[in-house]
Amino acid sequence: MIFASDLDQTLIYSRRSFRVPVIESDIRLIEILEDKEISFMTNKAISMLKEIASQMTFVPVTTRTPSQFERISVFQEEILPSYAITSNGGHVFKDGKLDSEWKIHLETKMKNECTSLKEVSLKFQDIAADEWVLKQKNAENLFLYNIIDRDHIPLTHLQEFILWLDEHGWKHSLQGRKLYFVPKPINKWDAVAYVKDAVGAKTVITAGDSLLDLCMLEGADHAFSPLHGELGESNTRLVESIKRTIKNGIFASEEILENVAALSKKNLLI
Repeated sequence: MIFASDLDQTLIYSRRSFRVPVIESDIRLIEILEDKEISFMTNKAISMLKEIASQMTFVPVTTRTPSQFERISVFQEEILPSYAITSNGGHVFKDGKLDSEWKIHLETKMKNECTSLKEVSLKFQDIAADEWVLKQKNAENLFLYNIIDRDHIPLTHLQEFILWLDEHGWKHSLQGRKLYFVPKPINKWDAVAYVKDAVGAKTVITAGDSLLDLCMLEGADHAFSPLHGELGESNTRLVESIKRTIKNGIFASEEILENVAALSKKNLLI
């Protein structure tokens, strides 16, 4: 069995995304950047994830770049996954080393199936303006993301750009203050399926909160999505196999992990 999970706002949370009151002794700081607190997990979630990782292949699956993923201490010191997927599926790591076979496969697909990152970036400049696009970022020449002011988005122009993206082999995702533009060949499910084949797993369990997670959720045998997040806000119709949590915010991670643990136990009894 594989448990492949998104990280931010699925398993790990910034204080801004807690959404519910917490007792400080119940949470642990797991990421610091320039002396600033970035991300937390509950102690209970860490304990449950350790147990799950001892029973099946746990694969962190994140839109973060490799360097951003490496900042998360719990996955560097306590829970050491054999496989990790970063950059929304752009990179697969095995035992901490980049999987070159996946890299070559993905580069070929991108060349054949979508327009270039440079062209997308230039096209976006037609509607990007300082009043709503605060920063523009290039994630290792794999995809683009922007820090934005959601209150000033030119909705009509953005929708037209999103349609153009779709026609040219790209997709988008709006997560909090970040607006992502990602080539369709770079996706979480294809990377998870690659790992599934590599380890010879029969069952895949996934969890995620955003539109960039949706393909991974739909492809899995069992999938969980937090009550909060982009999937909830967008009113996306979820397939029956995707279960929404009852809990909101940081405690949704505990509910997800309780469900994964129950599936693991059921599998061991079969």
